Amino acid sequence: MNIVKQVQIYGDSIMKGILLDAQSKKYYPMAENTAELFKEDFSVEINNRSKFGCTIQKGHEQLKKSLDKGLACDMVLLEYGGNDSDYNWEEVSAAPEAKHQPHTPIKLFESIYRSMILELKEHNIIPLVMSLPPIDGEKYLKWITRNGLSEQNILRFLGDVQMIYRFQELYSLTATRIAYECGAMFVDVRSAFLDKHNYKELICEDGIHPNKTGHQLIQQTLISFAEGHLKNPMQIYA
Repeated sequence: MNIVKQVQIYGDSIMKGILLDAQSKKYYPMAENTAELFKEDFSVEINNRSKFGCTIQKGHEQLKKSLDKGLACDMVLLEYGGNDSDYNWEEVSAAPEAKHQPHTPIKLFESIYRSMILELKEHNIIPLVMSLPPIDGEKYLKWITRNGLSEQNILRFLGDVQMIYRFQELYSLTATRIAYECGAMFVDVRSAFLDKHNYKELICEDGIHPNKTGHQLIQQTLISFAEGHLKNPMQIYA
């Protein structure tokens, strides 16, 4: 019998189940996203509050409003960092030599993530932090420059194309570290992707969103986590 009955998810388009249509080049939600599929395997009520394009700053505001209203759940899954680590590429393209900041600077990202975990614990809600699926830097560079932004200028700012990957990885590693330091639970989705021979085959054409197969891998990772933790209070509170 599960000791966790109600779960809420706060995150961005990854947990929202957003895919990129290869023909129209438009985003659309999966008919059944990872959270919906997860409910089929476990007797858990899930409320997915994830939002496309959400940063941790917006997510924190959203969570605080829910807590103020008396958030009723046993566990909250947090999944942030992808949009936080991203830049305003139009500004970068126009002025590659200028100093540009990501949407959420890393120190602010860390501070807010810690606050969210501690606030959940203060309300006796189990915080569960999820690492980020990796991105494909080459695909993403092609995607953001598809409508005329200067690839040369963006590369001048980055130094090399793999800087996109490394910077996103920094945010994922920061979330991982914070989870352990703050005593939150942790599910390692990133390692599940990197363990594959060619994880890039699990990423959409835009280089940042998992495709259907990628989402299946996220689901499998969450199921493995749940089998080892949701039914065992000693695992959760160890």
